[in-house]
Amino acid sequence: MSVTACVYVTDGWGIHDERWTQALTTLGFTPRIVRLGIDATEPAELTRLVSQQAHADTPVLAGPLTTITRYLVDIPARVIGLSWGFDLHDLQDTAWLTRLDGLIVDSPATRDIAITAGVDPAHITLLPWGVDLDVFQDSGPSADLQRLGVPEGARTVLSLRAHEPLYRVADIIDAFADADVPTTHLLIGHTGSLTEHLQNQAPARGIDARTHFLGSIPQTDLPALLRTLDLYVSASSVDGTSVTLLQAMACGTPVLVSDTPGNQAWVERGTTGFLFHTADPHDLAVQLRTALQTRPDELADLTQRAQARAISDANWHANLPRLARALQPH
Repeated sequence: MSVTACVYVTDGWGIHDERWTQALTTLGFTPRIVRLGIDATEPAELTRLVSQQAHADTPVLAGPLTTITRYLVDIPARVIGLSWGFDLHDLQDTAWLTRLDGLIVDSPATRDIAITAGVDPAHITLLPWGVDLDVFQDSGPSADLQRLGVPEGARTVLSLRAHEPLYRVADIIDAFADADVPTTHLLIGHTGSLTEHLQNQAPARGIDARTHFLGSIPQTDLPALLRTLDLYVSASSVDGTSVTLLQAMACGTPVLVSDTPGNQAWVERGTTGFLFHTADPHDLAVQLRTALQTRPDELADLTQRAQARAISDANWHANLPRLARALQPH
């Protein structure tokens, strides 16, 4: 495989950056990394550093759109915008998107926003955040939930989204308290600015004995945990393609998620999962109870269809060639 240089530009650094740069390396690219907040302190310096690294034949992969790509759109290089989740939803000025050489989005909902903004559909690459199906599957070890304080035989519901306002984890706690599922325990992964508030909310709602805060969970531990659950739930108010949703589907875990356009691309009510009205804790409580009371045979059919959808459309390794094509000249 020939090796081709590219420039990867991002805001800070995190697990998703590691995933993108690993993907570039797998495809035969050598990414030159430029990070706002680490290599450059402000956008003008970022633009200067990227211009020094990029040449006419060196593609620049840059995102999020809101904090990174918009500053690079007119540099003398091929700039491919990398949409991060819901950043297209937050753009006020979208006219500059048409000056990109390409745009990578992770969901049909964000693709539609880009097309409405005037981006040529031929310049848009749909590349869902996929999963490693060799790791996230329904066979394999299960987690020992008793080590987490869950009684043997208890049913379990898991939230894995960050403790930030847009993910609405507080709605999950309220819904769980109102759902009348006394033999079920709620597991809350991740952390964030609202962690302390959420930890106080559980006892205020009288469910502290059945609520377990797990903190950040290593990716290596997720498959075993997902395989052990009765239900995965996400109440996010906006999403592109949620990785944890796809991971749960691939593991054969029933899913209950908010009816955002990004989630609706993967979850069809009663066919591949359960949906509830976004920002409606009452409806979430109703659907939570419905999901947990669904007959085992119906639930097995639903999770099999969801798993088949993840296998067919969310295979990260199978979808990766789309990234290579997106970086090629038109």
